Formats: sequence, C-alpha cells, structure tokens
Amino acid sequence: MSNPCLTAKFKSYRTLTCVITIIILLMTVIPNSCVSGNTENEKTNSKTNSISKIPEHIINKYKTQTSYTDPGEFTYLFSELPESTEEICRLIKTQLIHPMEAADMPDIFSKVTIPEDGLFPTVSDMLRELVERDNEGLTMDRLPQNRLLVACYHHGLLLASILRHQGKSVRLRAGFARYYEKQMNVRFSHIICEVWNADKKRWEIIDPDRNMQNVSRDKFEFPSEVWKNYINDNLPKTNYIGSVGQAENVYIHSLLLDMAFVQCDERSYWHTPEFIFIKDFDITNLDKEKINVLNQISELMNDPENNLIKLEKLYDENSFIQSHERTIHEYYEINE
Repeated sequence: MSNPCLTAKFKSYRTLTCVITIIILLMTVIPNSCVSGNTENEKTNSKTNSISKIPEHIINKYKTQTSYTDPGEFTYLFSELPESTEEICRLIKTQLIHPMEAADMPDIFSKVTIPEDGLFPTVSDMLRELVERDNEGLTMDRLPQNRLLVACYHHGLLLASILRHQGKSVRLRAGFARYYEKQMNVRFSHIICEVWNADKKRWEIIDPDRNMQNVSRDKFEFPSEVWKNYINDNLPKTNYIGSVGQAENVYIHSLLLDMAFVQCDERSYWHTPEFIFIKDFDITNLDKEKINVLNQISELMNDPENNLIKLEKLYDENSFIQSHERTIHEYYEINE
C-alpha cells in the first residue's frame, strides 16, 4: 500500500494531518459528552431546522442513490445491515480507516503509506475493493490492513449509500468541525452527513468518520455562516484549516462543495473550481461580480431546500464556480 515515489506529492496533506492527528489523539482523553447528542443538542438542532418548512418532494430527493453512492452489483452486501445509524457507523469504522488513524499504527502502515481517496471515486468501487481484500464482505472484524485508507468524504459516501438503500433521506454536507476548538483553537474542514429524522421533521448531523451521532449544531459550522462572517469582518479568532490552505480559499472551497452536496452532486473534494486551485491564492483578484455570486450562494445556502432551483441557476450561469476534474495527486501537488 506504500509508494515512496508519490510521497512528495502529499506534503500539504501531511501538514494538515499533523494537526488533525493531534485532534484525533485528543478524542481518547476528552469525554464523549462534549461531542455526542444530548438534550441541549436537540434544542439547538430544532432551532436551526426551523428556518422554513421543507417540501416533502425535496426530502424524498435525498432518498435516491446517485452515481457516487449507488452500490451497483454489490447491493447484496447491504441486505442484512442494522437499521440503527449508530450501529452502521460502527460498522463503517471497521471497513474504512482514516489516514490519521493509520498513522498511529506504524507496525501495520508504513510512514510513507499514501491515502487511497483517489482510487475509489464511487461506493461501488469501494465495495469491490473491500470484497477483494476480505471475501467475507462487510465484516465487523475486518483487519486494519484490509480496510480502505480514506478520509471523511468516503465515510460520508458509504453512510449515505447504506441509508438510502434503507429508504432514508440523507445528504453529504461540507463545513468546519468545532469538536476540539477549545483545546486547539482550530476549526478543520470536514465532511459529514445530514440524516432526515422523519419523526421529528428535522435534519440531524451524523459523523461516520468520527463515529458520532446527532452532533450539536454548535459543534459543526456550515460554510455559508463562515463566509457571511468573513465578509462582515466578524470571524472568530480561531484557525480555519483545510486541504487547500488556511485562508479565504478554504472558506470558498467548503462553500462550493457544500452547495454541490445539497444538489446531490457528491463530487470529490479535489474536483475544485479552477479559480481557487492556484498557488498563493489571493481573494483580491476576484472582481465584485464574483464576490457577489459567492455572497448570493452563502445567503441561499441558509435555506438550501427551498433554494435549489436558484442555486442550480447560479451554478449554470457562472462558469468560474463550476468544478474542474483533476487527480488527487494534482490536488495536493499544487501546495508543495
């Protein structure tokens, strides 16, 4: 699984992972109550989801598999999976392993092991490889070396695929995790899932990568709010970090990725619009018209379900925000 020839291409990835590795290590010493759902979380979630009534046909939209989440010929692997999202997330963590977690297993994973995110663009590709590595299928006792070495994006894809197979509404969301902000003064770019709670008529945040249920809205910041605070010079005194840097391009990257996700375009995070995929990105190079487009997106994303048509129109009419396909090696090489 290691390839020293490619290691140099992931300098920026490893810079980011050093910070997140510390965060993951903190998870073993910080009580679960600081990140898991509770009564206070429910109050926060309820307040956030009360923006406007969500049309039923929009909720149903997120029950449909996409080209990214469709398990294809491997649908049979989902036939006897549990219904509980908590149990499903626990299962996912025995199929996938985050590169930061692998870094804590030097006896199993080489220091030059390259993340496998770019090898499995769809869930069907992921499932094919999992079966190849362990022909028992989705097993709870899968050995670490037989798991896929992938980050939060792939954890979200797999959870969405399983839940949609069970007839549930789920979508990926991009944003910034605040789980350990008090300990490290950092909000790191992250991808989670929102699952529709049909009984309570609201979206609930599930983080399959960190195996967390009903995450409080004050622990995950959506990029529309980040951009609004940035424009109004009201950002908190904390560090926002992501795979594309630590400045305005991180906010924009997350905002446009989140916009894609709510439209069921679950494109890879390295398929970045060209204008932010440049070395030494400088937001002052964007004219007022482009800034205005980003402002409109931020505003519409406060209530995405009722603004999907407007968001789609903005995307179609502004080529500069449209995604550009590239390899993951190209994505990380730009930051060397």
